[in-house]
Amino acid sequence: MDAEIIAIGSEILLGATIDTNSAFLARRLADAGVNLFRKSVVGDNAERIAATLREALGRAELVICTGGLGPTLDDVTREAVALAYGRALEFRPDLMQQVEARFTAMSRPMPESNRRQAYVPAGARAIENPRGTAPAFLVEDAIGTTIVLPGVPYEMRFLFEQAVIPYLRDERGVTDVILVKTLHATGLGESTIGEMIADLMLQSNPTVGISAKQARYELRVGAKAATREEAEGLIAEAEAIIRERLGEHIIGDEPLAATVARLLDERGLTLSIYEGAAVAPIYRALATAPGGLAHLRGLLVHPLDRPADEHAAAALAHAGAISAADRWRSDLGLAAQSASEPDASGLTAVSVALVTPEGSRQVTRRYDLRQPEGWEFVGTLALDLTRRYLLGADE
Repeated sequence: MDAEIIAIGSEILLGATIDTNSAFLARRLADAGVNLFRKSVVGDNAERIAATLREALGRAELVICTGGLGPTLDDVTREAVALAYGRALEFRPDLMQQVEARFTAMSRPMPESNRRQAYVPAGARAIENPRGTAPAFLVEDAIGTTIVLPGVPYEMRFLFEQAVIPYLRDERGVTDVILVKTLHATGLGESTIGEMIADLMLQSNPTVGISAKQARYELRVGAKAATREEAEGLIAEAEAIIRERLGEHIIGDEPLAATVARLLDERGLTLSIYEGAAVAPIYRALATAPGGLAHLRGLLVHPLDRPADEHAAAALAHAGAISAADRWRSDLGLAAQSASEPDASGLTAVSVALVTPEGSRQVTRRYDLRQPEGWEFVGTLALDLTRRYLLGADE
């Protein structure tokens, strides 16, 4: 089964509300073995919603809509779905009873406007909503199936689990499994990684995709099969190939900061950090992992107080790593120091140094530090230098 999601609401379209419903539905549809091909957002306009729905039904067997089932005049999803299917709205006394019962349970009088929530497209199958006043509904037709759920997240999630999943499995025979595994990589550019696994990215099952996040890369491997075991087998085959080709640049199935924190814990090593900039990129990167700071013994933040070129930055980074390790008597000292000015291209030289009981390692790269993301690249560089040392890799 192929599906699309339509999130309805002007507040989502304008960015005032973050659409968490679509993310939840995407994950759960994958778990249920349903192919999701597209997600759309449309404001509270009946004609535009209807047009969006008709377009979606022209591509997919199933469309799930969220939002626009409230009692106010801007809640027009019911009207829009009826328009898309060429049906009239009909009043359902049983739904009216459900809405009234909800208000009675809350010991509140029901406003007349809530009567709107008892209307659904003619012939639609109503879905009782014990968590709110807005009944959901399902419309089946030769052009496709539309399921409309409330926009309130906890109501939507409850109805999806209690009503939609059973419908898909028991009535539509959806039994396949879709699994996705994410591998993390660093130390190579996105284009280089893409070339190394280009043949895998052209496969239809399992699928392989890549996304970049501040010099860290997520490789998503997805597989669809009749059973979980078969899907896991397909993913394992692709993962083995990826690991073989990328070698030490593959971090694994956990983020970089979590890997460093785990390796420090496994080896019983402590770490101190010297930051040559107030933004403290290494500390911020390490702190993203649960327990990432457990083995941190000290942090020294010392922005430049005099101009420094690339060579001076390298010397300061090495000295800072030694100073941090000595000051807090930690096993490792890690430091980052940038030059004081960018070069003619706008890039600034940044040196990262790691001092260990066996000696020291150091690397210099150039980043655009005028952008906040530039400092995130510095944090990634420092943690990856540490990861490679902890794994015993060559510099």
